[in-house]
Amino acid sequence: MTIDTFSFRFADTQGFMEWYRYNPQQGLWIDKFDGTMQAKRCEMTEEELDELETVIRKNKINEWNDFCKLDMCMCSGNSWTLHVTYKETMDEYIHAMGHSEGPEGFEEGKKALEAFFERYL
Repeated sequence: MTIDTFSFRFADTQGFMEWYRYNPQQGLWIDKFDGTMQAKRCEMTEEELDELETVIRKNKINEWNDFCKLDMCMCSGNSWTLHVTYKETMDEYIHAMGHSEGPEGFEEGKKALEAFFERYL
């Protein structure tokens, strides 16, 4: 499967925020705030998109699809969204979100995505 669009955004109550997004028309955008703002815009090669897909499958991030759990009783906490579409089909995609909740393996998957995108900063 070849990634067509990708977006992963995570924020916590301490002011940390990261947002990685890609589309073929505009390339890769990264916004990250952890006391100082980092922003980057660049292209991604087909090989890099394949690597990202490998990270998604290896860390079972694709299994997060349809996860939607929002702890409405929690006034603070982290929140995140993930959207991935593919070039080959509109039938396979990943759409997930959470507030103070995450699917099994969320922390490991989040760390794997952060490590992948770290090379662009």
